[in-house]
Amino acid sequence: MDATIGDVSVASSVERVFESQPPLPGTWGQVTLRSMAISVVLGTVFGFVGLRIMMKAGIIQALNLPINVLSFFFLKWLINLQRAAGFTTLPFSRQENVLILTTVTTCLNTAICGGFANYVVGMTSGVAKSLGENPDPRDIVDNIPTGRWMLFLFLIGMVGVTASVPLNQVMIVDYMLLFPSGTVQAHLVNSFHTPQGAHVAKLQVATIFKFFLGSFSWTIFSWLYTAGNDCGFSNFPLFGLELYKHRFKFDFSPTFVGVGMICPHVVNFALLFGGIISWGLLYPFLESKHGQWYHTDSASSLTGMNGYKVFICITIIITDGMFNFLTVIIASCIDIKHKRQDIDSGLSNYMKKYPSLNYDDRKRIEVFLQNKIPLTISVGGYIASATISVVVIPWLFDQIKFYHVATLYIITPVIAFANTYANGLTDWSVGYTYGKFTIFVVAAWIVKPGAIVAGLVACGIMIAALHISSQATQDIKTAFMTLTSERAMVIGQIVGVVIGSIVSPCIFLAFQKSEKPGVTIGSAQSHYPCPFAGLFRSIGVIGIGGVKELPKYCLTMCFAAFCIKIVTDVLSLVSQEKGWRMHKYLPNMTVVALPFFAGPDFPIDMCLGTAVMYLWTKMNKRSSTLLSSAVAAGLICGEGLFALPSVVLTTFSIQPPMCMKFFHSGKEVDVVESFLNKLGTPTKT
Repeated sequence: MDATIGDVSVASSVERVFESQPPLPGTWGQVTLRSMAISVVLGTVFGFVGLRIMMKAGIIQALNLPINVLSFFFLKWLINLQRAAGFTTLPFSRQENVLILTTVTTCLNTAICGGFANYVVGMTSGVAKSLGENPDPRDIVDNIPTGRWMLFLFLIGMVGVTASVPLNQVMIVDYMLLFPSGTVQAHLVNSFHTPQGAHVAKLQVATIFKFFLGSFSWTIFSWLYTAGNDCGFSNFPLFGLELYKHRFKFDFSPTFVGVGMICPHVVNFALLFGGIISWGLLYPFLESKHGQWYHTDSASSLTGMNGYKVFICITIIITDGMFNFLTVIIASCIDIKHKRQDIDSGLSNYMKKYPSLNYDDRKRIEVFLQNKIPLTISVGGYIASATISVVVIPWLFDQIKFYHVATLYIITPVIAFANTYANGLTDWSVGYTYGKFTIFVVAAWIVKPGAIVAGLVACGIMIAALHISSQATQDIKTAFMTLTSERAMVIGQIVGVVIGSIVSPCIFLAFQKSEKPGVTIGSAQSHYPCPFAGLFRSIGVIGIGGVKELPKYCLTMCFAAFCIKIVTDVLSLVSQEKGWRMHKYLPNMTVVALPFFAGPDFPIDMCLGTAVMYLWTKMNKRSSTLLSSAVAAGLICGEGLFALPSVVLTTFSIQPPMCMKFFHSGKEVDVVESFLNKLGTPTKT
């Protein structure tokens, strides 16, 4: 990977390569009829695929990269077909490519956040009875007209989109957060559309596809050994089987190695630090208190270990979000005061603040500011969407009152800020964790018949607001790096919400019609068991009992986490203002908190990415500067694109042929060998 081409800062400029192309199309020049038509088709397909996987497995891989690739080739094929038929077509721009990406992604996220795999099915009598309940009729919702579901999804989806708009400039331009997936998608789109003849562009494109092929091939090979629980290379006990029990393992994930290569080393080591503190020290201590502080063995119940994990993690992240939110408000007030004294604004202010910005960043900031949505319109859009939801949602579900919904939408901006900030740093959204927390809080607030359904509805509102908003900002990062208009992106996101809110209930209705007589979705006999529906409802049942249902000392630990977070943030802010060196070594507590719930395995991969970058920089700094993002994009895209064949294999119930597991030496090995010997050897015929 040699890159002896002179000045790297000039040679690696992306936007200089695109200067030879026609001028940028305006907002409505990017929102084309053909892009919207393809978005409808791909949005419906991915909505069906995403919802089916969620209802069968409960979780779904990120499908952004397959959407990115398919949107490019689908539109390219359509344009070639039109030209072959003799029609005159507009040039295929990267901005149009990104618009399709955000529209389809928003459609998919609306389908996923619609709750048909978790909180919606959790409202049904079948799930309630499977948990041994004798439910009150007000805590059951078996049938809601499809039109009402469409309206509900549209409302919560619109709040999710409008919640993201005021955050875009703060997160992308002011804070300059990385948003790893958005950055990788931008590199991929830029590579697809790079004009021919640029040596550096060819080198970067070749690097992306070289590592893409390697990552994709490795993922296929790894899949062959995953025929069972805890099987395959993703469960490699690199640090021994004792630490493996606490999820300290190496999972050979090209995605997280690639993310680690482009994330700052401070973020990667903060993640690892959080994993060691939680899963290496705190949780083993709490496990030793089983039978004293808590009694359940359930891995999902909030009355056991999961209660500590969820509440400590959420306490740290919400506290950090509130602190940063207040900091931004205070800084904005000071900035407004200064602007009254200084008429200079816009791009020139950023040039003064960041004098070392390169050509690409200057160009991107300039285009972004020219096409940004005014703050009054973005905030007004959120207030309008929230106000309509406050009136309509209690009409759709009379178990939840207008003041419950209003309270959620008052606190949502703070929590959305915290979640999007964490997503920008680590590529990790904890929207579903906040959603589960919301079930507990709302059910504990109401504590009467109907509280469970109210908690599940509130969960849907919170998940949509947080997950859709963080993913929308992720897509805006892609737009920022491809000079796509923010206004066009928001239009695409609104169209995606419309498509998702119409298509998802229809798909769910089709799944219901396809079930065998007497079998309901969410039951063990169903084709769509929705494994997390029972968990979501159980949290509501526990919430009715209030905080006394939480394990012992859980709230005490949350208060301690709150105090540590405040002290760390204040110390970081003061050290930054005073110019103390310790500022560089203080970890971001939001990043530290993520492994508390997600586990320590992915930070290990990300730290490996940091190690790769360190060694590469030492050996050839110019090459690493030029090609590191391309290598990371290839690694992430290769594993990400395997989601598509994985969906096909799952759809046709094709299972991996082998299972690879690791056991302690000694007695366990003898037991396994004895079992395998009893199976016998097949005779030849």
